[in-house]
Amino acid sequence: MKAGQPLYQINPEPFLAEVDTAVAGLKRAEVALAHAQAQMLRVSSLLKSHSISRQVYDDEVFKRDQALAEVAQARAMLERRKLDLKFATVEAPISGRIDQTLVSEGSLVSSTDSSPMARIQQIDQVYLDLRRPASSLESLQKALTTQHSENGLPVSVLRSNGEPYGITGRVLFSGISVDSGTGDVLLRVLVDNQNQLLLPGMFVQARADRSYYDSALMLPQQAIVHFEGKSQVWVIDANRRSSSCASRTRRVG
Repeated sequence: MKAGQPLYQINPEPFLAEVDTAVAGLKRAEVALAHAQAQMLRVSSLLKSHSISRQVYDDEVFKRDQALAEVAQARAMLERRKLDLKFATVEAPISGRIDQTLVSEGSLVSSTDSSPMARIQQIDQVYLDLRRPASSLESLQKALTTQHSENGLPVSVLRSNGEPYGITGRVLFSGISVDSGTGDVLLRVLVDNQNQLLLPGMFVQARADRSYYDSALMLPQQAIVHFEGKSQVWVIDANRRSSSCASRTRRVG
C-alpha cells in the first residue's frame, strides 16, 4: 500500500451541502463589501467638500473594515468546509501493509472516535528483541567495539528449524538492566526486511558471532571430551590408530 491511496469513503453529501452553504456565505459577504466600498467613495467626496461630519465618515470606514473582515471569515469557512469534504475520503497516511479492516460498510464513524479504522505497519525494516544471558554481555560488548565498530555486530536470522532466512541484521544496542527472573539482557537488532519475510509478533531465532578465529577448526560438541579440566579430541591417523589430543577450545555462540 502506498501513501495517499484511498482506504475508505465516508458519505460526502453532508459535506457537499456545507461547502455550498459556505460558498453562498462568501458571495453574500462579497456583495456587502462591494456596497461598503461604494459607500466609502461617496462619503469621501462629501467629506472633502465639508458636506458631512467626520463622524459619518468614520462610521462608513468602520462598515467597510467590518465587511472586509466578514469576507475573510467567509473565505476561511469555505476552505474549512472543503477540507472536511476532502477528509470524507480516508487516505493512507504512510506506505506499508494494512491488516484487516476494523470497520464494515455502513458503520457510523466520527472524528472524535478513539478506535482506529485500520492499522498500517511499515515493515521494510523491523526490530528484533533478543534475550541473551548476562554472562555473554562482556564478549558481545567487546565484539561491538572491536570487530564491527562501524556497522554494528551482524546477526543472522534463522527460522524455527534453524535454517537461515537469508537476511542479516545489526545489533543497535544492548539493554542496561538484567532480568532478575531469567538473568538475560535485551539486545535490539535492526533487520532490513525488504522482502517482508518477517512480520510483527513473529518468533524467530538469531545467531550473533561474538568471536572470530583465523584458521580455526570447528568440531561438533559431541566430539569433545572434557577430562580433568582439559578438552580432549580423539584423532585417527592414516594407519587407523587413535590418539588423544588435548587443547584449549572455545565455544562459538
